[in-house]
Amino acid sequence: MSGKRQQLTHMAHSLAETARRVGHLLVEPLRVDPDTEFGLAIPDAQTTAMRGDVGWFDRPPAVVECQECESEIYQHRPTTDLDCPECWREFPCEEFPELKLVRLVCPVCQERMKHGRRHPQQFDVPEWASCQNCQYHWEFEHF
Repeated sequence: MSGKRQQLTHMAHSLAETARRVGHLLVEPLRVDPDTEFGLAIPDAQTTAMRGDVGWFDRPPAVVECQECESEIYQHRPTTDLDCPECWREFPCEEFPELKLVRLVCPVCQERMKHGRRHPQQFDVPEWASCQNCQYHWEFEHF
């Protein structure tokens, strides 16, 4: 009987080792690279994103069209005034909603971002933006 007990013990250890190896093979692809910052984006967005920000003061850089000469004006921060590089016309940052938004620029990878408004009757500015390239997401906070 001792031989059968040893054989069963050996089989149990082999089975446990096989289960451990299979578990490792299943879990390994799901492990997160420690150099990557991954987490849930802003809860209201119901998306996953690599990085994200909330609030108007953290809005991604924008490119707007000059009302005078139709050139593109790059605005790095939402609090900086807009200076046209062609006709030198200046627009205070408060006039941002009156200017035509050409695109928002991802602060991570510099690609064009998809953007939109959820409440067009309440806000004249974008309320969200997402980068399809690096999954950066920005939300305009309004409570």
